[in-house]
Amino acid sequence: MGAQLRIASILLLSLVVLSSARYERYVCQVVEDDWCTLQKIYITSRTDLRGIRFPDDQYEKLRIGQHYDFADTDSVISVFSGGLFRRMSRVRYLRMNAVRMQGLDMPDTVLELDVSNNWISRIYINPDRSYSLRKLKMRNNLVTSVASFKYLNQLEELDMAENLIHLLNFELFSFMPYARNLNFAHNRLLEVRPGDSDLILYYLERLDLAGNQLREIDLQRWTFPSLRMLNVTGNPIQRLDYFELQRAFPRLWRVTY
Repeated sequence: MGAQLRIASILLLSLVVLSSARYERYVCQVVEDDWCTLQKIYITSRTDLRGIRFPDDQYEKLRIGQHYDFADTDSVISVFSGGLFRRMSRVRYLRMNAVRMQGLDMPDTVLELDVSNNWISRIYINPDRSYSLRKLKMRNNLVTSVASFKYLNQLEELDMAENLIHLLNFELFSFMPYARNLNFAHNRLLEVRPGDSDLILYYLERLDLAGNQLREIDLQRWTFPSLRMLNVTGNPIQRLDYFELQRAFPRLWRVTY
């Protein structure tokens, strides 16, 4: 009888442990300006997603972590996967700063995504999906290429500053007709290719290529009628052709190099 009780107790304890491991509901620690802030989230593998629930039925704006310095982050999300996003599917504005993220499956219904100050080197964008993303901030990561970003054709703002990009082919932006602000400052750009055909970006207002290793920029195939600010400081560019600047960027009022 005693042995049976012990076995029953062990089984009951196991069930309690399993049930607690399979279900965890996160609630907002802070709600400010309609932003729901979550803390103490620890996801290091896809299996950690089992039973996780987020308060996405109430909030379109979700922030994970408190945006502390890199070493002091209170949450860890190693891979932001499609499976994780399905648990916050109503979220349209998402910030996950300094959560030690290494891989990102791009969410398709988010309008604004900020994943700055992480360790992202792997990005998956499904060419068969339609993405709603308008603003993407991915500064201070380990990204080496943005070629797959051509499927993000609704983008208006793209901040890729402080990454590891060596080559930027502007043909990419022919797929982003609404682009207004492009920031590739402080990468490792050796070359900016103009593309194989003429490129007109009607809405582009700011282009930041500062702090790279560019020796020249070929403007002959570019026409950006709304460009107002061009920043190429911190590059070994000797000169920019004034007449080409006027032709390519007729509304340019500030150029720094």
